[in-house]
Amino acid sequence: MNGFYSIAVALTMSIATMGIATAQTLVSGGNVAAGKIVYLHQCSGCHSNQPHVDRFGPTLAGVYGRMSGTAPLHHYSAAMKAAHILWGADTLDDFLENPRQDIHGTTMPYSGLASATARADIIAYLKSISPQP
Repeated sequence: MNGFYSIAVALTMSIATMGIATAQTLVSGGNVAAGKIVYLHQCSGCHSNQPHVDRFGPTLAGVYGRMSGTAPLHHYSAAMKAAHILWGADTLDDFLENPRQDIHGTTMPYSGLASATARADIIAYLKSISPQP
């Protein structure tokens, strides 16, 4: 009975630890490595992740913490310039879910990212490639 009890306690502790790790990942805003994969599949066709390199869309390097419509080399729509949004976790989440609904008149042709997990991951990645204040 003692061995069974030890295994049960170990299993319970393992499950509890996994729950804590999952909660920490969610609290930290997502998984950076998974976010880079989302970036590569969903964003990289139009956006660079390198500073000062624009494509159809502006570079995403440094976007976290930047004011909307202000990347120096990009020509933005009037709607994006006028939005005056500071890109952070909440504002990026809203925008990435449905860009055209969030900023009416944006020229971004992307229809949005439905998965909250994928949005959290891409936001974690974008934060990782942005200078921290």
